[in-house]
Amino acid sequence: MGSVDKTLSRCNDFLQSNIKFKWSCDGRLNYATPKVLHVMKKAGCKFINYGIESVDDNVLKNMNKKLTVKQVIKGVENTINAGISPGLNIIWGNIGDTKQSLQNGVDFLLKYSDGAQLRTIRPVTPYPGSPLFDYAVEKGYINDVEDFYIRHVNSDLLTVNFTALSDDEFYSALSDANQALIESYYQGKMANSLSQVHNLYGNKDASFRGFRPV
Repeated sequence: MGSVDKTLSRCNDFLQSNIKFKWSCDGRLNYATPKVLHVMKKAGCKFINYGIESVDDNVLKNMNKKLTVKQVIKGVENTINAGISPGLNIIWGNIGDTKQSLQNGVDFLLKYSDGAQLRTIRPVTPYPGSPLFDYAVEKGYINDVEDFYIRHVNSDLLTVNFTALSDDEFYSALSDANQALIESYYQGKMANSLSQVHNLYGNKDASFRGFRPV
């Protein structure tokens, strides 16, 4: 039984149980078809976390992601259209990444984020055991596993810079990108809160239950 068949079977089990509950999961965008997502939504799915990683076909190919930007966009749009919130995870700094591929990621997140979660972009990390780690050792960027853990002090900081940018240029670009994402997120939250204010007092909304995150 394939992944799609297993998902549909599990959702049908949920529906036949007649137990109403909400759930979330991780997913792959090449499986995010309207048919599958409709059944998942009906069965109570509210959130699917996607490891998009990049919105650049060259970088996706270098990562052996087996996805294209076209598939990424289609899958995310299908998810949103099904009424399910998508978790959009993007990293930057991989082999082939440039300032333009970073901007592609920012533009993508600004366009498709539903505001449910704050999404920022992290630098790629070549964890031991991954092909990227082997590449980093082969190219002399790091020596071995011990050297990796000496360098890897925080997932939001560089362990290895695979781009043509200097470390300072890398951090400057990533800082600008995440500033744009953070500002957009909180502007959206403010707009939503102000809309609640106007609806509460302008329309005497008796269903209002306090200003709180949703």
